[in-house]
Amino acid sequence: MSSMKIRLLSFLMLMFLNLSLIAQDRVIPLYEGTPAGSEGWDWSEAENNQNGWKTRAVYNVSKPTLTMFSPEPGKANGTSVVICPGGAFRALSIDSEGFDVARWLVKKGVTCFVLKYRLVRSMTIDPVAEMGANWGSPEFQAESRKVIPLSIADGRSAIRYVRQHADEWKLDPSRVGIMGFSAGGTVAGATAYDYTPEERPAFVAPVYPFFPDEMIRNPDTDAPPMFLAAASDDGLELAPHSVALYRAWLNAKKSVEMHMYARGGHGFGMKTQKMPSDQWIDRFGEWLQQQGWLTKSMYDPAMKIYEKKTFTLSEGKVLPYRILYPEGYDRSKKYPVLLFLHGAGERGTDNEKQLIHGAKMFLKPENRAAFPAIIILPQCPENSYWAVIERGQEPGKFSFNYAGAPNWPLEAAQELLKQVIRDESVDPQRVYVTGLSMGGMGTFELVYRNPALFAAAVPICGGGNIEQYDNRVGETAFRVFHGDKDAVVDVNLSRNMVDRLKQLQVKIVEYKEYPGVNHNSWDNAFAEPDFLTWMLARQRKIPMKQIRKR
Repeated sequence: MSSMKIRLLSFLMLMFLNLSLIAQDRVIPLYEGTPAGSEGWDWSEAENNQNGWKTRAVYNVSKPTLTMFSPEPGKANGTSVVICPGGAFRALSIDSEGFDVARWLVKKGVTCFVLKYRLVRSMTIDPVAEMGANWGSPEFQAESRKVIPLSIADGRSAIRYVRQHADEWKLDPSRVGIMGFSAGGTVAGATAYDYTPEERPAFVAPVYPFFPDEMIRNPDTDAPPMFLAAASDDGLELAPHSVALYRAWLNAKKSVEMHMYARGGHGFGMKTQKMPSDQWIDRFGEWLQQQGWLTKSMYDPAMKIYEKKTFTLSEGKVLPYRILYPEGYDRSKKYPVLLFLHGAGERGTDNEKQLIHGAKMFLKPENRAAFPAIIILPQCPENSYWAVIERGQEPGKFSFNYAGAPNWPLEAAQELLKQVIRDESVDPQRVYVTGLSMGGMGTFELVYRNPALFAAAVPICGGGNIEQYDNRVGETAFRVFHGDKDAVVDVNLSRNMVDRLKQLQVKIVEYKEYPGVNHNSWDNAFAEPDFLTWMLARQRKIPMKQIRKR
């Protein structure tokens, strides 16, 4: 054998080995012991490779499992998806609607879990022929009605299981989605209703699902975004099921996208049929990208110590926030409290992104020990701002108006802070606020609206209204940071506010400008050795009665 042939053979063997490793990282039992509803199921899972589907079929699943597919080291983005193959609840088209889908998605950085959910028992070794012989009979319908709730329960359990083990697998627990095909689409689609927080999918993708009208209801207020794909010439006439789901989400003004192909039939999965439906997986990938699921997650398990909560200002105005309590929190003692306002890039409702900048600083062991404090990090919704602002025509230029009511997120943050001061063990003489960019602007406005509340304020690359700022703020200590090359927020906004504070003879005003630094001057500010020392050393006299009750 020539050396070239030997090298070629070695290469092919290596490729086969790599594909084998990617194909099946591990098989994970979904339950410890027998799941409720399948007591006495003593039959064993089996496979059939010669059937009417002309593909591998798994049948007689009595003990549900997850087969895990992981991206190459360093390429995982934190998103994961449970994949539910179809097969009329009697078999699973495990390759075209399971493993092949997973192999495609791992290349996009998505960690996949192919779910083998509980099925109707097959009495022969050919489940495809058996279901064809019994299709539509009363017995067939009765068996389906009995097993479908169990299959759906397995889908919910799979989401919960992945979320519970997210830290172990370095996944983002807020980015666990589910997708399914045909009967697997039933499982996936059903998880979009009646979920607990642990079972809520981040996204749902039913592909040519069986989802009759009796299963369709108005989606919940926090319903996950949905992706749908099907073919008009579906041989089982299931195309209307996808349309009905689409309409339910659309009418409720929930995020939804559907691709209905003229041809493709039922069960196209990852098959190559030389039809437009062959590209559905590419459209799904584009949808994942557009939704943000393929970007690298910023989730850090260390941040779980920040408790997740929400604050309701009024109907429809709910502010997510995270709160960190001091180690060994003791209500017999009094602690400082610090409100941290994030920038525009961290807006949303996931109650996660506001931790991207600054939150790690408060978790350093030396800071936890030296500066025991209550830290509050609210999250502004995507379509709003902390401060009342107007963008100028030139880049980086903003104007501010404090004459009217504040934007509701800032008002909610203000009232949340006052609630914490009332309800927790807080020293009212040591209340602080800091923020970056949009949050720096909010910091200036919040002090203006609450001039007797804060001992110190630290706005970073922000700005405020120099005309409306007055000497009522004179007892608050200010420390302002900005980069002189900021292309997003003009450095003159901070310079002008510092000049105004000095004109008002505010007792303590410090300003630090970083030469050559663009918008991310918060990195420099947080790196200052005395960033926390300076702020938490400030105190002011403030009677508790001045903290107005809501």
